[in-house]
Amino acid sequence: MLNCLYFLLLSILAFVSSSLFAQFDPSLMDSLAKLPVEKREQLKKQYGYKDQSNIDSAENGSNDIIKLKSTESNPNTEKNFDPLEDLIELERLISEDILELEVELADDLIDSQRLQDATYELKECKDLLRRLKSLQRSEIDRKTESIQKDSQKKYLRPFGHDLFFEVNQNSLMIDAPVPSDYRIGPGDLIEVQLFGQRNASYSLKISSEGIIRFPEIGPINVFEGGTSFVDLKNLLQQKITDQLGAGVQSSISLGAFRSINVLLLGEVEKQGVLRVSSMASVVDVLLGSSGIKETGSLRKVQLNRSGNPIATIDLYELLLRGDSSSDQSLEPGDVVFVPVINDQVSVDGAVRRPAKYELLGNENLSDIIDLAGGLDARAVSNVINLERLDENFYPMIKSLNLAQESEFKIRDGDILRVDSSVSNIRNAISLMGATEKSGEYEWKIGLELQDLITNRLDLSTNVDLEYGLVSRKSKNGKIKCLTFVPSKIFDGEGILLFPEDKVYFFSKSSREESLESLISDLRLQTKSGEYAKLVRVSGSVHFPGEYPFTESMSVDDLIRAGGGTKDSTYMMDAEITRIHVDSEQVASVKHIRVDQKSLTESNTSKQFKLQPYDVLSLKPIPLWREGESIELSGEFRFPGIYSIKSGETLLDVIDRAGGLSERAFPKGAVFSRQSLRENEEKQKERLIAQLESDLATATLSATDPAQVAQAQSAANAMLSRLRSSKVQGRLVIDLEKLLKTRDNFQLLVKADDKLFVPQIPYSVSVSGEVQFPTSHLHQEGLDLDDYIKRSGGFTQNADKSRTFVVKANGEVMIKDGSAWFVKGSIGTSMNSGDVIVVPIDVKQTRFLENLTYGTQILYQLAVAAAAVNSF
Repeated sequence: MLNCLYFLLLSILAFVSSSLFAQFDPSLMDSLAKLPVEKREQLKKQYGYKDQSNIDSAENGSNDIIKLKSTESNPNTEKNFDPLEDLIELERLISEDILELEVELADDLIDSQRLQDATYELKECKDLLRRLKSLQRSEIDRKTESIQKDSQKKYLRPFGHDLFFEVNQNSLMIDAPVPSDYRIGPGDLIEVQLFGQRNASYSLKISSEGIIRFPEIGPINVFEGGTSFVDLKNLLQQKITDQLGAGVQSSISLGAFRSINVLLLGEVEKQGVLRVSSMASVVDVLLGSSGIKETGSLRKVQLNRSGNPIATIDLYELLLRGDSSSDQSLEPGDVVFVPVINDQVSVDGAVRRPAKYELLGNENLSDIIDLAGGLDARAVSNVINLERLDENFYPMIKSLNLAQESEFKIRDGDILRVDSSVSNIRNAISLMGATEKSGEYEWKIGLELQDLITNRLDLSTNVDLEYGLVSRKSKNGKIKCLTFVPSKIFDGEGILLFPEDKVYFFSKSSREESLESLISDLRLQTKSGEYAKLVRVSGSVHFPGEYPFTESMSVDDLIRAGGGTKDSTYMMDAEITRIHVDSEQVASVKHIRVDQKSLTESNTSKQFKLQPYDVLSLKPIPLWREGESIELSGEFRFPGIYSIKSGETLLDVIDRAGGLSERAFPKGAVFSRQSLRENEEKQKERLIAQLESDLATATLSATDPAQVAQAQSAANAMLSRLRSSKVQGRLVIDLEKLLKTRDNFQLLVKADDKLFVPQIPYSVSVSGEVQFPTSHLHQEGLDLDDYIKRSGGFTQNADKSRTFVVKANGEVMIKDGSAWFVKGSIGTSMNSGDVIVVPIDVKQTRFLENLTYGTQILYQLAVAAAAVNSF
């Protein structure tokens, strides 16, 4: 059914216009690449776009058929049909076209007819994309189910067959010493060396008639004295002595072996005639063949000669014991036959060699375990599971004890599984956390914690001596916890331990990671109608968070769990929030006040019992300030970092610093605040994102490449300047005026405030779109135009009408009226420390005019920020 849907979908795609599947134009892709990262990622996530180029559209007859081409070496070969892969490729194509249509619809110049057509095409594409995703989910579900089923099947391979998988041609041509019983035959080469009264050497080949022609002796029938090589050797030595004299000695050896043809048949990968060395054996032929099938027998390999069985070879003797005595040498015309395996048993689990093993028919349980290499060290031998078909062919399970039922007969089709012992150690306790003796220890009756932790050196140097925890399993498997004070261990206070206890020691740092697993277990063991054995402490403690609930847990116990109170903790009262569920399964929350006595007196605190899910909230002392300071730098009599108190003003701190020095320039004072720096940093990031977005939008709507390049260069310069600028978090103040009117000076200082007072400046800076941005020595009587002329004048990109001045105190003055900044008059003269900013003209081109629509205000602010930073 699913495949029918695939073909239906492909048929629909075949009649969609060719423009729908057009590849992206490189210039369009370049424009899209300039989109902000967030927008690009949103598009990728929405349409799953990937930049690929290995998909071609090919026309077939009158229809536009989509053919997914393979990127292999043969480009004309169509890819094998894979539903999921093809659906992904089709989704990519449609996603590209959707993106292209949306870009086209965003163009203000699109005509009404094309707008209507593109809108309809976009709707059709999105409908088709939804159908594709639905088909993808169905195919993924099908594949996931298949993978899960395959993962549940553990395939056992037949034992020994992997030895014959790879062809070893060297095993067919043997190079080894000649055995004494080697049978000679036509094709063998006899090497003869004469010495003594005559020196000579001959290579004599046995002819097809069994004759060798010995020089000066004549033809010799090699079978005259017998068929073995020893018989031939004796015959030749006798002939040499008789014909050439007793003074001629000889050395006779076998040179090249002859080749013979044997026939390999049965359950092998490739049957047929093999040409092998005359020294080859049955095992050599099997090793040099293409392999034995898994249906072939390794225990009943047959060797037939002249139509008669010569030997039956059990390869298990060779594989298991290295015994090759049953192997047989081959003669011309021999037949090696591998029959079909008859009986087989599967052995899995805790054995050294899990596999399928062939049976000869009389094996018992002990024999099968021996075939599998024996049991491993953690095997459970008294419960071996046997799966077998009964007389009605229904599966049945039988548990066998190897020690008592070793003679139990195994038959064909049996499945044996040997289980391993459980991994959980029953007679151990664990020390965990901030201790030098972490690990598992043997539990014994009467074992106490002080038997393991004997002195302070057994604990880490940063251990918390006020809080420890023991996690203990009850008989029903549920976990309960109890706390102890580690320092009291050394005072003789004993803590009796039980099997599987886990003892936690905590360092003077976060405890969340150490308790994560335990808290998760406590949650999982809770059922409906029960409370998880957990409590929480929040507020003014060293380690606020969630902790295990213990029996008779008090407020003092929970405070110790949280690392104790801070020095800023308000100890007059605290609050417990408690959840209660009534018989109607309705939850209610109430708040319980904890008074000073219950917080500070140990005996009273222990009487205040907690319940699961209680939340203890500890408040800080009102108006507590810890380590708050302000930095004064520059022209102060005593610059430095000064601690502050609540309600202290900037004037108070300046007085504490001895006031300003004689060289101070209070008009140029820079006062910054951390909260302002954070806000400006966020504004800067939003500004950059907005500029990038507007730049990409304007690029897509531009038509003139030269115009686009010019505009992009200007915009990129703008972004580069903005990225490199550092936020100041500056609060504009007139320090000179404020110092004179001390009674009205009410600027309260906050933590991390900074005040910088520079020396008296003697320059005026000019930045932005001038020929030579630089600083000039201040001269009385020179106005804005004079300083711009001294910087070479305006560039062709300058926006003269929007030139502005950043005063030394941070105020921005404009040359003429504008809604961007508070109106003010620059005047005819400039003051030392002033910065003149000439912005870029963003209306020179249509492209930049479009860019200006959303970014002109932000751009001017960015330039202003850069000007302030340069001061």
